[in-house]
Amino acid sequence: MLTTSPHRWPDFQQELLAIRDDPKIRGLARRRAGDPELAMDALQSAYYAVARVQDPAAIRNLRAYFCQVLTREIYRLAGQLGAMLIEDFTSVADAQQTRSRGQLPVPPPVAETVSTHLLAQAWLEPFATRRAELTASVPGRSPDPGRYRAMIVTVAEQVLRAIIIEDISDADCNAALRAAYAGWFAEPGCHDNTCHQRFRRARTDVRELLRTIINRDDLNP
Repeated sequence: MLTTSPHRWPDFQQELLAIRDDPKIRGLARRRAGDPELAMDALQSAYYAVARVQDPAAIRNLRAYFCQVLTREIYRLAGQLGAMLIEDFTSVADAQQTRSRGQLPVPPPVAETVSTHLLAQAWLEPFATRRAELTASVPGRSPDPGRYRAMIVTVAEQVLRAIIIEDISDADCNAALRAAYAGWFAEPGCHDNTCHQRFRRARTDVRELLRTIINRDDLNP
């Protein structure tokens, strides 16, 4: 049962219904479910699950939260929950809950683990199956192009893992770049401005590579 301000409830209900009925959200459900009937069942189950949240005002992004619950419901209804738990993402789920910034309601740990696994499976798989292709797509900006390209792919993978657990910053990216190819960012005689430009270009290369991996619909359906 919802325990929230009576002034907040109508707005929350209307927003939640609008999200459930949004054609983009329905399209996302159909793509992930692979079956129209399963998609509709999952949409309704997700709606009821989110409607039972005790403090809707604590949800920072209702659309993103609904999509997370929707993904959980699709896999639960498809009977794939047990299979998705073979990989142990419990520690990642716990980390997300620890960083929940107050009273943000989150699905139970098992459901959170499944959602995290789905993201990891969809986004990280290309680094295992298409690594050579991804590496070749990176510009060779240093005197050792192969090392530069390998650095971008390695750091992109690290950044993507950090995105999944919502723990990423430019400082972290710079540290990862420096660790992967210290000589390029600390070259003797390299001026501060030149070093800054190298970091900026490398971060741009990381972002461009990630754009080939991450589906925009998954980030902002």
